[in-house]
Amino acid sequence: MSLAHEQFIKGSRYTKILAGLEPEIDLFRKACERANIPEIKGAKTFREILGWALNALRTYAPRLKYHLPEKAGAIELDLFGNPAEQYKKKNGVGGDEIAAPNYVIDIKETLEAILAKAGVSIWLMVDKLDELFPRRTAVESKALRGLLRAMRLFASKEIRVKVFLRDDMLENLLSGGDGFTALSHLTARQADTLKWSEDQILTIIVNRFYSNAILCSYLDVDRSRLAASLDYRREAFYKIFPATVHKGSRQSSTLRWIYKHACDAKGVVPPRDVIDLLTKAKQRRQDELSANLLGESQDIMNSVSIQYGYEELSVKKRTTYLRAEFPHLWPHIEKFCGGKASYSDSGIQKMLGPKWREILSDFTAIGLISSRGQKGNYTYWFPYLYRKGLDITQGADEED
Repeated sequence: MSLAHEQFIKGSRYTKILAGLEPEIDLFRKACERANIPEIKGAKTFREILGWALNALRTYAPRLKYHLPEKAGAIELDLFGNPAEQYKKKNGVGGDEIAAPNYVIDIKETLEAILAKAGVSIWLMVDKLDELFPRRTAVESKALRGLLRAMRLFASKEIRVKVFLRDDMLENLLSGGDGFTALSHLTARQADTLKWSEDQILTIIVNRFYSNAILCSYLDVDRSRLAASLDYRREAFYKIFPATVHKGSRQSSTLRWIYKHACDAKGVVPPRDVIDLLTKAKQRRQDELSANLLGESQDIMNSVSIQYGYEELSVKKRTTYLRAEFPHLWPHIEKFCGGKASYSDSGIQKMLGPKWREILSDFTAIGLISSRGQKGNYTYWFPYLYRKGLDITQGADEED
């Protein structure tokens, strides 16, 4: 066994767990060596680890093939943007592809032997996949297929891989018509879709505001009661916020208004969007109070600041979600800027053109639009979340 492994075993908090496993650790180390995975001797900085990873990727030279529009041919690029043929010549590699890492099974089995003997399991958590690949594209679909197939390879009692996927990503994976063999084996332990209810959003808001001890004291709020009673959380919420955002007896409560205006067309309300809305609202309210020469106010949060927070959130979703994550869909989305909130079947077809069904399917999957009614007589709606950002006004399209 190498000196690095001896130091690791002696110096880590897993000393007792790994004691007596030197033969198994040595087999694992040799399996890594055969796969050209270098031993990391000593602690490394993030910069050093990233540099090593990029150099390793150069060895295996992953490539992307891009088909030019108008049947103009195709080009191949490596991970670093270099044409594939130039890369091969530069590195003295022939026409054959560089082999993928060998001995993967050996690495897995020797690692499992260590874990089994030590009575330890490893869980690998994979998240934020929606930030890695162009959304609703063939690239994303291929990448997810490869990831899910790799999960099957590494699935075992000792090694568990947990992947967090958005609903629309899984839908896109299955929408190409190619199917996915043995998908049920991967989804057998699938958890329910994560959705946030209005009461859960209430809890998040109240907990964040009343983490401030000064505010708790000023409004006479007992933090221990916040955890115990939903009714008390609601009471504490309205010590900060007005009863309604707009005046009128038929208006929604402020909590319901915030929930509806942060909700996409699939009924999903991400907590981070609610937090963004309230952060902007709080900043606006602070600016208002700072401009008040008397420094006094009867309200902590008011209707104007809440509406401002919503408008800022909607503009942000247009920029950082619709335009940034779906650039290939943006030309179609942009057609609705300055339009109305609802469209009929004929109206949506006119807006989207011959491929309207395919485009509408993408719109629905990403939570941009929802439908109501029956086949042949649908009405399509944009949720409040995107209306301000797209300059969409209440009402139906003139065609309807």
